[in-house]
Amino acid sequence: MNISERVVKHRRWFHQHPELGFEEHETSDYIVRCLEESGISFRRIKTGVIANIDVGGDETVAFRADIDALPIQEVEGRSYGSKNPGRMHACGHDAHAAMLLTVAEYMSKVKPKKNVRLIFQPAEERVGGAKFMIKHGALNDVDMIFGIHVWAETESGVFGVKSGPLMAGVSEMKLSLKGNGGHAAFPHETTNPIAIGATIVNEIFKIHPLNMDPLENAVVNVTSFNSGNAFNVVPEKAEILGTIRTFSENTREEIFCRIRNLKKLAKSFGANLDVELKNLTVPVVNSKKAVDIAIRALQKLNFRFIETKSGMGGEDFSYYLEKIPGAFLFLGVRNEEKGITSPHHSSTFDVDENVLEMGVKFFLTLSGIENIL
Repeated sequence: MNISERVVKHRRWFHQHPELGFEEHETSDYIVRCLEESGISFRRIKTGVIANIDVGGDETVAFRADIDALPIQEVEGRSYGSKNPGRMHACGHDAHAAMLLTVAEYMSKVKPKKNVRLIFQPAEERVGGAKFMIKHGALNDVDMIFGIHVWAETESGVFGVKSGPLMAGVSEMKLSLKGNGGHAAFPHETTNPIAIGATIVNEIFKIHPLNMDPLENAVVNVTSFNSGNAFNVVPEKAEILGTIRTFSENTREEIFCRIRNLKKLAKSFGANLDVELKNLTVPVVNSKKAVDIAIRALQKLNFRFIETKSGMGGEDFSYYLEKIPGAFLFLGVRNEEKGITSPHHSSTFDVDENVLEMGVKFFLTLSGIENIL
């Protein structure tokens, strides 16, 4: 079996057929067809798929790939471009699914030394997919879990590894401000939610630099402010959206508390502020034991790796790591000679397909397979 040819073939199919979270019907059908052809047992959970290679071993290791795409219109002109308008694999989940599916096909011919659980997870971008799969038994009887995310900021073919905190926990903020609308010519007769909202936004941006330990990593960012639609009308309402990212639960709760306290500020101006704060993911925290195992596998394969930096991006792989030890690694796919330099979640995002076989071989090595062709 030619690993490179198979993984690129799968990646291009997935790339051409992107689907949003919990809508990955065609994607999961393709995965199931390939598993059936390889004689691998599996079960479907909505649009997710769990496959098992049981060799009667004492240890079970799980590998996870996310399979959903993003609501982005891909740049035109690619021979393997998206066939679904307004949908694109702009984060690399097509590569993740392709690597894991190729692992399955290889294991149908060469048995691993450990029992292997393959988790094809829906809805990572929408958030909720990991918790959904865990709820339906994805981690039952699993001892350790590993995942790979292709990474546009790292040189192609270089793995990024780090024990401890790797990615931040993500929370969503929605503030709904209600004032008193009226004629713009008579501001004294209105309670302008735009003016009050602007003050609130400024206070939000002060939270981290002025109210938090400067050594405590956190992001508190406003990403949307909507109100009004006419030049001569003071609107009644305004809505502010934003994101909060932290590595510490205590830090997150302190930020939440300060945002909730902004209700008092709004009240002092005569407005009402409704605050909705929602936790989307917890931090990704790699276990040292799993990272050590990953490094030994990389060394055995003579693959380059670096100690990567922690970042404020989020990933629901974190929920697997809450339950069992594991490690989440990055695989660099940036190749400037090929013009593959676009960031994740952009309409021009792409990956250097030549390195995807490295991810396949990494997973195979973790399962105990040696002398990989």
